[in-house]
Amino acid sequence: MKKFLLTLMFVSYLNVNAQNPIQEFNFNGTLNNTANTTSFMGTNNFVADRAGLVKGAQRLANKALEAVIDDLPQGDNARSVSIWVKLNDITSANYIWGYGTAYNAQYCGLLQQGTASSNSDLSLAGWGASNDVIVSTPLEKNVWYQYTITYDGKVSKIYRNGQLLKSVNGIARSTKGNIFRLGEINTTIGINADIDDLKIYNIALTDEQVMTLYDSSKAVISIAAAIEPASAVKAVKKVEVKTKTIAKAALSNIITTGDINEMPKNVEVFSQGQKIYGSNTNTMNIHDLPEGTYLLKITNTPSKKVTSN
Repeated sequence: MKKFLLTLMFVSYLNVNAQNPIQEFNFNGTLNNTANTTSFMGTNNFVADRAGLVKGAQRLANKALEAVIDDLPQGDNARSVSIWVKLNDITSANYIWGYGTAYNAQYCGLLQQGTASSNSDLSLAGWGASNDVIVSTPLEKNVWYQYTITYDGKVSKIYRNGQLLKSVNGIARSTKGNIFRLGEINTTIGINADIDDLKIYNIALTDEQVMTLYDSSKAVISIAAAIEPASAVKAVKKVEVKTKTIAKAALSNIITTGDINEMPKNVEVFSQGQKIYGSNTNTMNIHDLPEGTYLLKITNTPSKKVTSN
């Protein structure tokens, strides 16, 4: 029982912390983090985010942003970093993010290699070939992707859109540095992309937590916007049909065989300039008329003259 409770408490601890990154930057009109305790330095260039929100993302075109973040995970401490990226050019390498020093195993960063085909190498770099995790993945430009990396002290993982791309055990990391860079590896700038919703954790998220993070940060606003016009059209259509039905019923009530026979009036119905009901075309049933707009013409009939022989 104690073991079960300890396990439950541990899982609850992970779930709580998964919802609370140590640093979060949403780039919604500001380079500050959501706690307003630190900010990226550099020239801002706000653009629409993946949900179409104006000034909801940051565009980096051969420029970088830097922020001093004192609580970045160091050494071989656990970490997770999540970011949304739309690559505007995939022919050249995109240095998405990184921090640390240019020395063996002391760096931690993510970069997407340039490609002339539909596949590209994605790398979780640790400075030194033996410290890198590299996976080939399909890639398209102008498409929003969510990239997440995790490290628990032994196992390094790369995810995209919540799906695990690669897992490598045994890579030692000795990350050292508190300057977090967007758009450059160490001090070399290279990126042409829009970035959004950067989150940094001091724990290694589980597979389930990474998927939950992706699902909860998808562009739900754009989905709702796509649904709303359809609902509006449906509502208008329903009102329109209802209106026509009422008009048709009203027409049926006004024009009846009994009324035509009894009242001393000529009744004529026209559609697109053609008479479809009248004194010499009374074979059509009003109830069989299709939906549409009709012209109703009523004129008095000449009174019958009474003559004597």
